[in-house]
Amino acid sequence: MQIQAFIFCGRGHELSPFAKHASNNDSPMDASILGSDTVPKALLPLANKPMLEYIIDWCDQANFSEINIVAHQDQIDEIKSFLSTFLTLRTQQFDIISKALSANNHNHHLQKPKPIKFICSKVNSNGEALQKELLDKIKGDFVLLPCDFITDIPPQVLIDQFQNRDDDNLALTVYYKNNLETLDKKQQQRQQYFTVYSENEDTEKQPVLLDVYPKEEVMRNKYLQIRNQLLWKYPNATVSTTILNSSIYMCSYDLCKLLREQNDDETKSDDGDESDRTNSNSPKRSKGNDDDDSHAHRSLTEIKPSYFKKKNELRRDSINCHKPLGKLFRDLGRRSWQHSKSRETMGIFIIPEPCSFIRANNLNAYMEANRFILKIKAQATQSNVQTTTSSASAIGADSLVGGNVQILEKSNVKMSAIAGGCKIGNRCRVAGSILLGNVELEDDVILENVIIGPGAKIGKKSKLINCYIEGSYIVQSRSVHKGETLTKVLLNTDTEMDSEVAYSSSGEDSSDVMTEEFTDEDFGDDDFFER
Repeated sequence: MQIQAFIFCGRGHELSPFAKHASNNDSPMDASILGSDTVPKALLPLANKPMLEYIIDWCDQANFSEINIVAHQDQIDEIKSFLSTFLTLRTQQFDIISKALSANNHNHHLQKPKPIKFICSKVNSNGEALQKELLDKIKGDFVLLPCDFITDIPPQVLIDQFQNRDDDNLALTVYYKNNLETLDKKQQQRQQYFTVYSENEDTEKQPVLLDVYPKEEVMRNKYLQIRNQLLWKYPNATVSTTILNSSIYMCSYDLCKLLREQNDDETKSDDGDESDRTNSNSPKRSKGNDDDDSHAHRSLTEIKPSYFKKKNELRRDSINCHKPLGKLFRDLGRRSWQHSKSRETMGIFIIPEPCSFIRANNLNAYMEANRFILKIKAQATQSNVQTTTSSASAIGADSLVGGNVQILEKSNVKMSAIAGGCKIGNRCRVAGSILLGNVELEDDVILENVIIGPGAKIGKKSKLINCYIEGSYIVQSRSVHKGETLTKVLLNTDTEMDSEVAYSSSGEDSSDVMTEEFTDEDFGDDDFFER
């Protein structure tokens, strides 16, 4: 079955100050947000490799018919330029493998790399982008993916679940359980939802998604209000606070018909007979000039490849798509039980426990995603590392060091990812940290669970624990910081001159600093586009 893949490249508000996201012209801190040291979220490195490359590799395993990268218009050119080297290498690797298997009898199993297209989005939400910019490009069943997940579950598992869905199922929503015990509890509570779904254990039906409530709404009302209509149709519904939305949606082509914008004529035709509903989207034919060949050609082009078996005609309901995808599919799930007459359902698949799934959509999860990959690459050898005395410094097998890195005497690196061009002085200790490009550590620096942006400099005899350092920031010598976010902010003064100030915030959860306040609008999507 041919499936199109659409990867949404999010803004990454929760990954500030390392991700470049939308600017607000009314804010005096735009210069810090749009600094030259930040990159789009999709290009943030996970174990020295942009996270978007992991998603493309995952899609190559699934053999999708095509891969589409959707990003906002102010980031699409940068993402496309950055991936040019990766795409060239991807093609060269296929050519090498193809030549090596040319004499093999099993070379027919080799699949060519699927084409990658870049789609520029100009709207303010990814639900609106799906409706206004993607529906015309969809030719069959499709999957919507975020740009920030890491998993060891093969894509074929999700495809098999999608193919085995019920006849009245329009899409399959994928959920997962958080198996990272080291994630900050406060950050985890901010992402907590009350998810209502039906397991359908006593029937032949597959599990379906029914409703989702943000924790803030439930705590404000002091109770969880379940609709009576839901309980009438699904009396054995399950409420869970342990599963999280992966923002992966495998959709039938018939969903396009439901989400397509309707005009007055189409609305009237939907209220008519079945033949009018069937031909509501077909082009009008002039009387008397149609020959049989052209009519047959149009009939063939209207047939879309889909395994969707409809028992009843798809009912066209007005769907508001000007919202994040999580809220859009929540409304589609509610649609299945809100009406007196039956509607199509939204399936739900919860990734089983032995599999790992991480969404690097906030700073804590971003660090854990790096550690997850470093554990897998624990046996990888370190290459192109320059040290003054290799025997005097220790690099753990669970660490990854990029090219042109200088590590001086008596320094230790454990469970850390160090990008290229970094300089580490004498007697430094780096544990569980992420150093982006061209970071400089002077002598006797101690780092524990720290993320440092590109070009930053840490003064000698400094100690940083659970901190986030913006790119190009300079930490003075003998500084001690714990649980803080250090950023460099440029403020516009009344004298039309820029003054530079250092901003730091302390607290148990420093990921809240310089990020957008979490609201119901962030529901399930991590701000794929600017609101």
